[in-house]
Amino acid sequence: MRGPRDRTWAFLLPAYGAILAVVGIPVAYSLYLSFHRWKLTTFQAGVPFVGLDNYIQAVGDDGFWHSLELTIGFMVVALVVELVLGIGLAVLLEQVFRGRRAVLILLLLPMFVTNVVIGLIWRILLSYDFGLLNWLLSVLGLPKVAWLGDPGLALWSLVIVDVWNTTAFVALLVLAGLAAVPDEPRQAARVDGASAWQTFRLITLPLLKPVIFVAVVWRTIDLFRIFDVVYSLTGGGPYNATETISVYAYNQGFASFNLGFASAISYLIILALAFILAIEYRLLGRRAT
Repeated sequence: MRGPRDRTWAFLLPAYGAILAVVGIPVAYSLYLSFHRWKLTTFQAGVPFVGLDNYIQAVGDDGFWHSLELTIGFMVVALVVELVLGIGLAVLLEQVFRGRRAVLILLLLPMFVTNVVIGLIWRILLSYDFGLLNWLLSVLGLPKVAWLGDPGLALWSLVIVDVWNTTAFVALLVLAGLAAVPDEPRQAARVDGASAWQTFRLITLPLLKPVIFVAVVWRTIDLFRIFDVVYSLTGGGPYNATETISVYAYNQGFASFNLGFASAISYLIILALAFILAIEYRLLGRRAT
């Protein structure tokens, strides 16, 4: 006779059904759209099958490559800065000092705020006429800076906002890794006369490679698909200077209402991200495992 455990799968059916409805159906429909022409001006006359035309059009579009290059550049710069600052903060927070808990709570505060709100807050802070940063510059007798209006500065402003927003996450992840690192090898290195930097570089850092690899993969995915902060902060401007690949796909789908083309872009984004993650695994993952 079958026991109760043989029928436990039946209790999972509602959850699987909900996942299929919420995730599977939209994914399947977007894949269907990527091979069809769906435009606001023509969809009532039909949605014809066009094969790979949407993908070919995307690959041949200069705007697609501009957004892709911009996204990769933004991702690399933000990722490097967040890793360096996050690891440094984690090493400092590993030490026992007065007010350590208060510092940890302050680091968690940006993670409690949604990305849209963060984008709007920083949009006010970086405002040319009413922003706090430009007010401080004027107090110091310095000229105002068009943080979000200058194409050469807008992307760097976006990097600053993202670093402020997510460095704490990297720091806490590395701090958890430091708590799992055994202290005996580091104590032995100190006894042998190794400096603090040598102990960190030769012992602590290699032991942290699995945690760092997880942080790199997590932040790579998050940075590559970033949308809400960019859209609420700059909207992709000025002059497409901050139009990341997700913002580009959004503009094609919901501003130009070319849903077939936008769907093809979304799957190209997935392929590009998979390629980047494969490179990261080849460079870091094998050494971390």
